Order: sequence, then C-alpha cells, then structure tokens
Amino acid sequence: MSTPVHTIMVTGANGYLASHIVKQLLQKGYKVHACVRNASNEESVRHLLQLPSAHKLHLFSTGELGDSSLKGRYDEPLKGCDAVIHSATPLSHKLSGKEFDGERDMLRPGMDGTRELLESILKYDNLTSIQCLVLTSSMSAAAPNPEPAIKDESHWSDDEAQLARGNYYGCLKTRQEKLCHEWAKEHQGTGALADSFRFVAVCPTMIIGPPVGADQNGFTYTPSGTMGSLHRWLTGGRPNAPNDSMSFIDVKDCAAMHVAAVENRNIVGRYFAVVESWHWNNILTTMQELYSDMPPFTLHEGDVIRPTKFNSDRMNSLGVNVRSIRTMLNESISFFKDVGALK
Repeated sequence: MSTPVHTIMVTGANGYLASHIVKQLLQKGYKVHACVRNASNEESVRHLLQLPSAHKLHLFSTGELGDSSLKGRYDEPLKGCDAVIHSATPLSHKLSGKEFDGERDMLRPGMDGTRELLESILKYDNLTSIQCLVLTSSMSAAAPNPEPAIKDESHWSDDEAQLARGNYYGCLKTRQEKLCHEWAKEHQGTGALADSFRFVAVCPTMIIGPPVGADQNGFTYTPSGTMGSLHRWLTGGRPNAPNDSMSFIDVKDCAAMHVAAVENRNIVGRYFAVVESWHWNNILTTMQELYSDMPPFTLHEGDVIRPTKFNSDRMNSLGVNVRSIRTMLNESISFFKDVGALK
C-alpha cells in the first residue's frame, strides 16, 4: 500500500516545462525540492522564488548534468522526498558557446545524469519511501520507421538509426526512457524499491505556451526553444509550408500530466502528451488568422501528406483537459504581444 506524497524532487526545475510543474505542485500544497544548475544565480531562479507558496520551495544546486566532479549531487535533495520528476536536459553546449558535439554535449551527460539519479534513489530510498519516478521523455522516443497508421505508446524509436541521422536529442530520450524502464523492472520486488513503486514516462511533442513568470514584476523575455521557433514562424521565418505535419501540446497541460502521474497511483508506464497533428498548410493559415500582421507565406500545392494520427486513450486516462491547437497558438500570440515580441 503506497503512502501519500508530500514532497517531490524536480530536476531541471527552472526550465520552461519544469517551472510549470513546480508552480502546479506548489499550488496543490506540495513541498518541492527544486534541482537547478546554480541556485545562487538569482536571474535564473527569480521566477520560481516569486511564485505563491514559494516558502514550500527548497532550491538545490546540482550543477551540469554529467559533471563527474559532482557525484552524489542528488543525495541531499532526495532526502525526505516521496516522488521524483526528472525533467533536466543537458544544455552545457548552449551555455558555453562551444561547437556542438552530440556525444559529448547531449548523450553522455544525459545518460550519466539519469544513471546517477537512479543510483541515488536506491542509495537514499530509506524504508522504500520513493513512490514514483516520472521522466520527461519525448515523442522523439516513439517514432518508428515506417510510421504506423495510428501511433500509440507501444511504438519505439530505433536509437541507433536516430544516432546515425544525428538526432542526438531523440536518441537520448529513447535510451533514457528504456534505461528507466529496465531499472524499475530490475529493482521492483527486490526490497530496493517500494512494492508500489511506479515509473512513468510522459512523452511530449512540441511544447508551446507562455512561460512561468510572465505576470511577475521585472519579467523580460527573449524568444528561445520551441517558443522561439513559433516566434520565427510568426515573423516570417518559415515562408514556405513544407509538405509535412507538426503536433503540439500546451506547456501547462503537459505539466499537469506530470503532476497527475505523481498523484494517480493507477498511472504507470508511457503516456503521450500530444493533442493532434496538423499539416503545415493548416498551421500557417491558422497563425495568420490569429495574427493578421504575420508576413506572407506560400502554401504547399498538390498532394499533401496525411498528418500523424495518435491513439489518445492512455493520455486521456491522466484526466487532463487539453487545449486545442488553435487555443494554444492564440494564447502564445497574445503572450508575444504582451511582452513586446510581436506588435
């Protein structure tokens, strides 16, 4: 019989998605042990410290993923926790300005950091207190070739094929998720983990929506990441619609799925975080309807590919009412206007 969850550790806690996870956990009354690269960097954590109920937030400096000099970085923040949400992703190459090396900058630190977290859970799981581990995976880990008629959580990517194509992020997420599945299977029922321990992987597609902190004093914004991509499209960065499709999920809805995974003891295994997929003709046309100052673009003519189809049954069992793509785009455009990124 599992015990109630009171304190949750979140890695990469000041990131785009994880900040929303932290905000929602605090709103629900949980204590949060937030792992960030440098808790002393006020600019990087200000938006967390200004959240309501931030008195229940404890920041921990855990450095860069894969930094071998910081072994045991998760030992202290894990103490007293009932659940873990692992949302950290390697970003050292973006911060250092070095030329990107996929093995060095993405795969190695991402996998080493995950192994280190799993080792710490086993080491400090006093009386098997950790009830749940939730991993932020990706739809990149569920992209088989050829694509099935309807994609569901049983589908996996070929990590070696991803590596050969230079898709290091997708390869990382595929390997990271498989590692956690195998680890949980190996240690459950051995006394090393609680009998009721659950591993959950949430697999989001392209995440959009306003970031945490937009309503706080002193907030400044520079478009980056997936929202940066959306901003480029709205400002003419994609003038020609490719014959392809794209799927989306709202950042608040994706965060709510992570929280639901912790709270619902019946949730275990993989769960997609995706609303639906649209052809780029539809995406760009809808953007222009919502933002009349969007520069002109050219639609794809001729036969169009069929957008990816998803089985949403497992995702719907999380109990999160997801926003439509049109609503996501509209809220994102309104945010860009509010912060002066669009006129």
